[in-house]
Amino acid sequence: MKFVISQADFSRALAAGSKSLLSRANLPILSNILIETSAKKITVLSTDLETATQVTLGCKVSGEGKTTITGKTLLEYVAALPEGEVEVEKLGEELLVGTRDYKARFTTMPAEEFPAIPRIEKGISFEIGMADFARTINRVAFCAAQDEGRPILTGVLFDVGKGKIGVVATDGYRLSFDEVKILGGEGITAFRIIVPAKALIEVARIITEAGNGLGDRSKGGEGKIRVTVSAALNQINFKFGDERGAGAYVEFISRLIEGEFPNWQKIIPASFSTKASVERQELTKLIRISSIFARESGNIIKFKLLQQATGVGKAKTNASISVTAQGNQVGSTEVNCEAQMTGGGGEIAFNFRYVLEILSVMEDEMVTFEMNESLNPGKITGEDARDPFFHIIMPVRLQA
Repeated sequence: MKFVISQADFSRALAAGSKSLLSRANLPILSNILIETSAKKITVLSTDLETATQVTLGCKVSGEGKTTITGKTLLEYVAALPEGEVEVEKLGEELLVGTRDYKARFTTMPAEEFPAIPRIEKGISFEIGMADFARTINRVAFCAAQDEGRPILTGVLFDVGKGKIGVVATDGYRLSFDEVKILGGEGITAFRIIVPAKALIEVARIITEAGNGLGDRSKGGEGKIRVTVSAALNQINFKFGDERGAGAYVEFISRLIEGEFPNWQKIIPASFSTKASVERQELTKLIRISSIFARESGNIIKFKLLQQATGVGKAKTNASISVTAQGNQVGSTEVNCEAQMTGGGGEIAFNFRYVLEILSVMEDEMVTFEMNESLNPGKITGEDARDPFFHIIMPVRLQA
């Protein structure tokens, strides 16, 4: 096996192709990546037995073959090399990687020991926009649970319907919903699957990298991601990039989570008595300041929505949002900003980390916050009424 590739391309391919790598594995082979050469292309593959990531990239190949090598070490080494061409050659049980002035020898393991990657033979396929998909995942997947004791909630619901996918994640304390359009999805029968949130987050990261070189070099990236779900609804495959050219082509495979996703609609209030619009960056600043004190008292901050002028009925009025926090030992703080409000206002408390997380993934200049009573869920949306995205956040009980 022998090939020559630019340092930038090799580094990007290794970074994307190692997304399923296990750095600490009971099976040493799972800490390795598989590198295989064929006519004018190399393939980089990693797996943790739950997911697999494969990147295929054009380069100068003068000898075909395959081997496995410790992924983390190779990735760090290649990333540290200067720009220019990198020569890679397998000699015996070693892999030689370097430039004219930088050379390294890596111990390999036989490619035959690398786990076989299951492929979807028959399934349901459709395409979605890469940028739209990544945006949706970034706005939703962080709400999935981290606790493996509740496996269903560690996943993201894909509610596939006519022309669109409803995407939902919740950990029981907050919930995000968004929709992504299916491109040319006529004739697809509605179905629901639960995709591991960790897998989707990795796909979104790879897509973000695709905008920086992992894509069709002549067209700046294909712009679409092809999704295939196995007929048994137990596996999903994402494909995108430059399949026919010299750019990178990426495949990401993941098992699906078995089970029934909770009836998430039932926690969403049918209506809200108070609605306030506020600058997102200003609200973020208020919460960050309050968090300095809230860390001493369970991360709790309290919102007060107060009218500053008399309104009639549901008319918008000038208002203010007050954010307060009480530290058990350090003291307290109160910060305020202007808002536009309809309704009577009120008080409600949240974990500040949850509010900061949702504000950080939104792009709107203005955000809308809706509430009822202090123990009812609050709702956060953007300023574009056409955007289906919304976020539900459960309150913390206020101390009497």
